[in-house]
Amino acid sequence: MKGHRCNLIPIFLAVLAGGFSLPKWCQMSSCAAEGRAKAAVSLRLRTAPWQWTEEWPFRDLQVRVSSEDPQWPASRIIDGDTSEPAGLWQTERNNPREATVELILREPRKIDNVRIYHQQNPRYYRSLDYTISVRVGNEWREVAAVRDNRQSGWRDHPFLPLLTDRVRVHITRSEYGYRMGLNEIELHFVGEPRGGSFSRRSAPHYCGRPVDLGLIEWEATTPPGTAVRLRTRTAPDAGGRPGRWSAWSPYYPHRGARIVSPRGAWIQYEARFDSQNEQLPCLRFVRLGAPQTVHDLTVNAYLLRPGEEVSLAVLFDRPMDTRSRLLAHLEFSGPSRRSLRLRGRWEEGGRRWRAEPVRIPPGETATEVFLSARGARTREGVVMWPYRQRLLLSKAALVEYLRDLCAWMMAHPSPAIFIEGYNERTILGAYEILGEERYLEHAKRWAEHLLASQKKKGYWGTGYQDVYFADTGSALGLLINLYKHLGEADRQRVITALRRYFHLLLEEGDTQGRSFLHEDGSLGVGFYTDREGNVTGDIWGSYTISTALTGAGIASAMYYLVGEEKFKTMALGALRWIFSTMRADGQIPYIIDDWNPGRKDQTYLWERWPYDTSAYVGEGVIAAWTYIDDPAARREIEQSIKPHIEWLLRTQNPDGSWAKPGSGDQLRSHGVVNLLLWYYHHVQADEPIANALRKYYLCLLDPQRARPLRVKQNAIATALVGRAVVETIRPGTDCRRWKEEAK
Repeated sequence: MKGHRCNLIPIFLAVLAGGFSLPKWCQMSSCAAEGRAKAAVSLRLRTAPWQWTEEWPFRDLQVRVSSEDPQWPASRIIDGDTSEPAGLWQTERNNPREATVELILREPRKIDNVRIYHQQNPRYYRSLDYTISVRVGNEWREVAAVRDNRQSGWRDHPFLPLLTDRVRVHITRSEYGYRMGLNEIELHFVGEPRGGSFSRRSAPHYCGRPVDLGLIEWEATTPPGTAVRLRTRTAPDAGGRPGRWSAWSPYYPHRGARIVSPRGAWIQYEARFDSQNEQLPCLRFVRLGAPQTVHDLTVNAYLLRPGEEVSLAVLFDRPMDTRSRLLAHLEFSGPSRRSLRLRGRWEEGGRRWRAEPVRIPPGETATEVFLSARGARTREGVVMWPYRQRLLLSKAALVEYLRDLCAWMMAHPSPAIFIEGYNERTILGAYEILGEERYLEHAKRWAEHLLASQKKKGYWGTGYQDVYFADTGSALGLLINLYKHLGEADRQRVITALRRYFHLLLEEGDTQGRSFLHEDGSLGVGFYTDREGNVTGDIWGSYTISTALTGAGIASAMYYLVGEEKFKTMALGALRWIFSTMRADGQIPYIIDDWNPGRKDQTYLWERWPYDTSAYVGEGVIAAWTYIDDPAARREIEQSIKPHIEWLLRTQNPDGSWAKPGSGDQLRSHGVVNLLLWYYHHVQADEPIANALRKYYLCLLDPQRARPLRVKQNAIATALVGRAVVETIRPGTDCRRWKEEAK
């Protein structure tokens, strides 16, 4: 919830009746609040470092909605954020007739007002018609009905006090009917203060016999004039319950302070909320115990192999006591349960522990190995929380993942040629890796369909009306990859189809006879078409993605297949134009001709999708470098792309993905993995790239962390993930100089 009312009691979110799953770092901690099953706690666990984390403590509400777009989840309705678009909940973009939000209280409370924050920007689907109802006993009572709402920002809906455990907002009309949504909902509980001070206590938590009590850390939103302070107390165990409590500690002066209460089997904290106005602070999470000290792990390879030497380092988020001893092991999975002790030294004043190189035993049959690290202390003397990280010793897990992806793709074909093009490239890649003929036959069948669906004019429909040369480039990549598996007659059919396509682009041009290849090397967008696929207009201006996928990617492949210099010139010109748009920080902007009404013939930068752009630009870079065997051109490409590679490494998410979680940009971001793999194997095998790749596939293979990626839920994400997995298993599968291999 947003505004002063919502923050009286910070909120726990349970979305779409699916419940709430703590993140992995919280699941591993001691999170049971009432100390159940104490007798089962072993002596080893009782004396080990402990940790207790609560997210959104003192929570009172859950939220359910009828529909949500993963990019705009229901949790945002009560998250305290009124910014746009970051604070919005929105339904799927499927022209809904209605949408429902339901707030569920943990226990009945009296309320007398429901406040709604309506979007300032009407394009974010501001609600126009809606009703508000509260459940009293077993009956729903309507307390407000709004028609043709034009008010933005906060809007109050007061009524006589009612005792309720559920509140419902039912939306029947919004601006632009593609979606519905809200920014924030806030309930006013009768009798709650508008300002001043009040306190909330946590449930007692059983922590056993810890070596020490560790640190207290928290995160809070504190509007101007507000503050949150925390203190603790402890108690001995008395038959499974807290004994006599100690006195309260002083309020801790800052987050990350060492807990000063006496050591005890039970601990409790109290939060004090202070406000000089009607705004109140919101406590987001509280963590007590051993600190999360390990920040990252670096390894000299993204996939480990038996017989190879491994060099690794553990990075800490705070200075550690260099006199303390880090106990680190490599623990192998499988029947042998082998373990290798690591020896190392502290560096950078305790911020890094570097292990001495160790060789993976030759003939090791385990498919994965875990790094475990524990025992070191912070400079304040607090024991670190034990760290455990998975590493792959073979490609078996990735191969099984690929098989699963291919099965899903074959069962869920897409009418969009760019999606199905990537699907079939993944399936063809599976054939080249696994040798199973069914994959090759599947790819050939779709290639036959693609060839047959080319229009007389030379273009292909996208599967959703208008023609985009970007989408076409993605799909034609299958014909390029399949070419080596075709007989001579089918090879000629492919070349004929590609020549017709390039004749349209370079010579016949748009509806005004202008070549789609511009003098600066960029390529145009495509055509407007009617529902039957007939051209009704053109989109001539420059487009980064078509320039990369068709201008650089397919043109360079044509140069490799037929050896005509004009295709080499086109491909290199396309890349030079793209590189000329790169910003000082290495980001490549998304440039597209703007065909919105009132802005015809203008060009603008669409900054929302930088990783989408990177994925597709990378595809063009890889193709041009691979298919144009020119040392000078290759050096130019390598030098030009380097700032962008550095930008990708700097901006990777901590979980190993790229882009905002769940966003449209993230759905298309996976191609950056292909670009990094190419750079690692052909330009510079840097350890930071190896670690970025390792983080990515570990995220992908972890069902919990991979949820925002929406693999096997969203066709676009799945298609691009497939190509990344193929290349991770066998680099060069999707783009290589196969003629030389044949010789």
